Amino acid sequence: MLVSKNAEGVSLSPRGPWQQTASGGAFYLTDPRPNEVAVEDIAQALSRICRYNGHLRAEYPLYSVAQHAVTVAHWMAEDGHPDRVAYAALHHDSAEAYYGDIITQVKYAVPALKAFMRPVDEAVAAALEISVTEEERREIKQYDLIALATESRDVLVEGQMWTPAWVVLPEARMTTLTPRGQLQAYREFLSVHWTLRTGMGKPAMLPSDHMDIGAWI
Repeated sequence: MLVSKNAEGVSLSPRGPWQQTASGGAFYLTDPRPNEVAVEDIAQALSRICRYNGHLRAEYPLYSVAQHAVTVAHWMAEDGHPDRVAYAALHHDSAEAYYGDIITQVKYAVPALKAFMRPVDEAVAAALEISVTEEERREIKQYDLIALATESRDVLVEGQMWTPAWVVLPEARMTTLTPRGQLQAYREFLSVHWTLRTGMGKPAMLPSDHMDIGAWI
């Protein structure tokens, strides 16, 4: 299939710019649809995307968004939150598989990005069947900030952290975080995803998934 490109070399279609996914599909960034979201694409991408734009301590080649997501989900499950909430926590950054891990500093500097990101966020949440209350969403955000504080201590250079003035970081978790390799992060993300969906009484596979998961669960 021939795809035209604009002057900047961006592939075009009647549905706008798109990117090829890890499973070989297309995801349309300005026309996102839940039926084009696949968890293997999310796991592949997030396990390769480094948090903090890669600005880690020199000894760490990668601290992935996938590991961060698994960490937040594990902590919420450990603290007694139901599978449904831990599952939402696992996927709180899953839209980044499609538009990247845009660091907080950029979002703060370019507020208009939120309007672009919101439809992608909504399509991914719909595909994953995420359902949480506003109170639960705030609780997930609090655990996300706990992870931020813990990552600042364990994987960033001392004194590197920046947050908007209105964000007060909570205490770091006592758990020490050690960055994992891409393949381990990928496998753990999928394993936790399928375990939590099963615990929620949902099919392990999404309609758009293509993988044979027999070897995983």
